[in-house]
Amino acid sequence: MPEQYLKDTNLLDFNSSFELGLRALGILNEAYPGSIDIRRLLIYDYLVIHSSDVEGGPPSLHPSIPHRSNGILIRRKILQEGLNLMYSKNLIDIVYDNSGISYKASNLTEPFLDLFQTMYLGKLRENAQWVIMNFELFDDDEINNYVEAHLVEWGGDYDYEFLNEEEEE
Repeated sequence: MPEQYLKDTNLLDFNSSFELGLRALGILNEAYPGSIDIRRLLIYDYLVIHSSDVEGGPPSLHPSIPHRSNGILIRRKILQEGLNLMYSKNLIDIVYDNSGISYKASNLTEPFLDLFQTMYLGKLRENAQWVIMNFELFDDDEINNYVEAHLVEWGGDYDYEFLNEEEEE
């Protein structure tokens, strides 16, 4: 395949808005009927793909590369684009309430995910279920403290304050 074709079609994009949106669908599907805000989705996304970073967690989907937790820093905008894409296809619903903006699976989420017959997506859904079962009862402070306490151990060297920054939703 010509190199220019690969560049033009973005076939080599890693952590693209589509990929993050698809992972968010898997997470939201497991959390249904609950909704999740973008900060928690960022954390859950990390935990889904690097689940073995958590003691007793299932095998990770992605390798444990150095500085992997720094990915949380750069993914917010890409995740937002992925959520917007999935919303534009009616694959998620946006919830506006007193606690802010959150996202939840729509009635099309599970049938859409069922169309994929890949080992990766099957494992992603298993890991998403594990993350929801183990972390959904953490309040915002508890999950923030948990992540802060483990960032360096997970291969990061940045402060966690970025998750508390308000960005345009």
